[in-house]
Amino acid sequence: MAWLDFKLGVRLLSRYPGLTVVGGLAMAFAIWVGAGSFELINQWINPSLPLPEGERVIGIQNWDAGSRQANGRSLHDYVQWRTASASVDDLSAFRGVTRNLTDIQGNTEPIKIAEISASAFRVARVPALLGRFLLDSDETSNTPVVVIGYAIWQTRFGGDPNVVGRTVRIGNTDSTVVGVMPESFAFPISYDAWLPFRLNVLNYERGRSPEIYVLGRLASGVSIAEAQAEYASLGQRAAIGFPDTNQHLRPRVLPFAESVSPVPTSELYAMRLINLFVAMLVVLVCGNVGLLMFARAATRESEIVVRNALGASRKRIIVQLFSEALVLCGIGAVVGLAAARYGVRWGMFIIESNVGRLPFWVDDRLSWTTLLYTVGLTLLGAIIAGVVPALKVTRNVGAHLQQTSAGAGGGVKFSGVWTVVIVAQVAVTVVFPVSVLFIRRTEGPIRSLDVGFASEQYLSARLEVEGPADAGRIYRELDRRLSAEGVVEGVTFADRLPRMFHDSRHIEAIDDAAIPADSQGRVVSSASVAVDYMDVLGAEMLAGRRLNEADVESGRRVIIVNKSFVNRVLNGRNAIGRHVRFTNARESSFEIVGVVEDLGMNYLGKEGAEGVYYALPTQRGQSDYLVVKIRGDAASFTPRLRAVANAVEPTLKLYNLQPMNEMNNGIFKILAIFITVAVVVSSVALLLSLAGIYAVMSFSVSRRTREIGVRVALGANSRSVVFAIFRRPLAQVGLGVAIGGILVALFARTAFGELSTREVGFVIAYAALMMAVCLLACIVPTRRALHVQPTQALRADG
Repeated sequence: MAWLDFKLGVRLLSRYPGLTVVGGLAMAFAIWVGAGSFELINQWINPSLPLPEGERVIGIQNWDAGSRQANGRSLHDYVQWRTASASVDDLSAFRGVTRNLTDIQGNTEPIKIAEISASAFRVARVPALLGRFLLDSDETSNTPVVVIGYAIWQTRFGGDPNVVGRTVRIGNTDSTVVGVMPESFAFPISYDAWLPFRLNVLNYERGRSPEIYVLGRLASGVSIAEAQAEYASLGQRAAIGFPDTNQHLRPRVLPFAESVSPVPTSELYAMRLINLFVAMLVVLVCGNVGLLMFARAATRESEIVVRNALGASRKRIIVQLFSEALVLCGIGAVVGLAAARYGVRWGMFIIESNVGRLPFWVDDRLSWTTLLYTVGLTLLGAIIAGVVPALKVTRNVGAHLQQTSAGAGGGVKFSGVWTVVIVAQVAVTVVFPVSVLFIRRTEGPIRSLDVGFASEQYLSARLEVEGPADAGRIYRELDRRLSAEGVVEGVTFADRLPRMFHDSRHIEAIDDAAIPADSQGRVVSSASVAVDYMDVLGAEMLAGRRLNEADVESGRRVIIVNKSFVNRVLNGRNAIGRHVRFTNARESSFEIVGVVEDLGMNYLGKEGAEGVYYALPTQRGQSDYLVVKIRGDAASFTPRLRAVANAVEPTLKLYNLQPMNEMNNGIFKILAIFITVAVVVSSVALLLSLAGIYAVMSFSVSRRTREIGVRVALGANSRSVVFAIFRRPLAQVGLGVAIGGILVALFARTAFGELSTREVGFVIAYAALMMAVCLLACIVPTRRALHVQPTQALRADG
């Protein structure tokens, strides 16, 4: 392949700007989807640690052969491994905890901390940015120390270069900052700070210690297989020495990321299916580009025949057409890689902003394997778009020369392969935008859900109590102190809040009788709430009474139901005094004592879900939601709420502290991104379908110019000519729309059970629009054909 071929390819592309733009956009789209998906999936299933010789960092876990899951209560085994292992250097242990960090200004916020062996920093081989990292002596010292991450140093200490030596409060302990780690360091997973690992094996019975992770670095010259053999031997010794706890435990040596973040088999299969789908989409796009290139090459049939007659071999002609396609695909690859780079970075930023911090080994840059994958996609695209059409066009060139010399029409025709490409492209074009409808079906009811009160006046937060602390006592004290604040109008608690996804219950019986036939299998939402929950939210009781302290103290099994429950489950009948029994209930049924307005209950995006409310027990769980009604701007009370909570209990952690009207904003952002991507994909697919059909029609009409002219000369009317021209694209587009519609219906039935009349109408309307838009591509070549004079048509091939 000579440099001249590429120069000629660039020159020819400039002669066909429409094809260059559409084909280049198509290839850029294919590379964007293919490279971006490959990068994300590859990082998920084949992570690589960005550490010196990161591939030699391993994790060790006890695998329970009986329950077929990892057993993290391995503190005693870790102590044994640390003294007996020769295949792993600097064996270390860590566990993740969340503690409140209080800075010198009194600001308190929970952060993720690793309680970790000092030897783990020797495993990582990353020096501290300021000060030092943890030392072995810190694990036994009476002086509490902490190493903080770069983000904490910047946001909580303003990047103070003299932060080393300062005191910071972690939980309820004052600790001295001894070091700051670099910006990219969050080892072992995604932590903001590091405390010495102080778990003492003497304080726990074997098999009853807290769960920990074990890591280390393979000794020089040792492979994972050799380390696995050593640890299998250590496991056999432990099984013999401690059969009660270790009989079924088998130590496993794994790459570190796999040991702490394993990919379930189901997810692995899902990732492979996604890769397969993306590969099919890329092939489909390349096929569409090939369709355009074939139509263009077919119009150059005479040129190719002449070149062959002048001595150019078929191989030489194919190489030339491949070079042109490679130039086009190369341009698309550059644009697609830039888009994929931006897309991966943007996607990870959105995920971290709304879901949580990703493991430190997840990188928003494109890896070299993705670049190689892109090169492969580019070559594949060039082969499909260049070689396949070239083989078709150059087949039987000699016969084409004879036909041309004899005045016959050209012999190149579209085969069934191109028909499949068009049909598949149209089907995909139907499926993608309709998928947006289903996303909106879930998002819309949540976003517009009427909660029945002014949610912007309320602050909400998830509370978490650390360790064995009395959650009930802490919550009561928090309630008392917050209620004393002048701007606070009410404080209450619940295990679920309006607009959140609620737990579900299956109704088994009403009044100890079979539930009505129209309520069979009824699923209702449920929440446990404090007795003052309805009062604080200002909820109107439609019948009966509210929950009260006597219900809690006596353990009386009573519930309040919402209006939707009465209307849909009881068909509007009186609810007070009825008894409801739920599937898998441990005791007898619940008595309905009140009916309340719908308060934004949600179940799988279902608007106005039927719901029941229980009373929160006196002995609260370790995690509940706090709701505070504020007079004025709710968001402005956030710092004061954190300060009060820290004063009540330094270990009390507050998550997702926000006004209630902003709840689910993170979900909405992610859905908005998905909708945007789906719209872009749909638009590109629609453009490609339009371009592909236009190419087919232009080519077909140009090949049938003589036939059309003869038919017009013989008196054929325009209607019959139009029908003859439109028949093939009508069949192709119609078949594609039908296949896409079937796929949509199957998906909808699986995900939602059925489509509403409005949604069916949307699908039909979109399918009709798709037909109309695709058929627009037929208008220009058809008009051109009908305006050809018979004498011109006869001269065209004469």
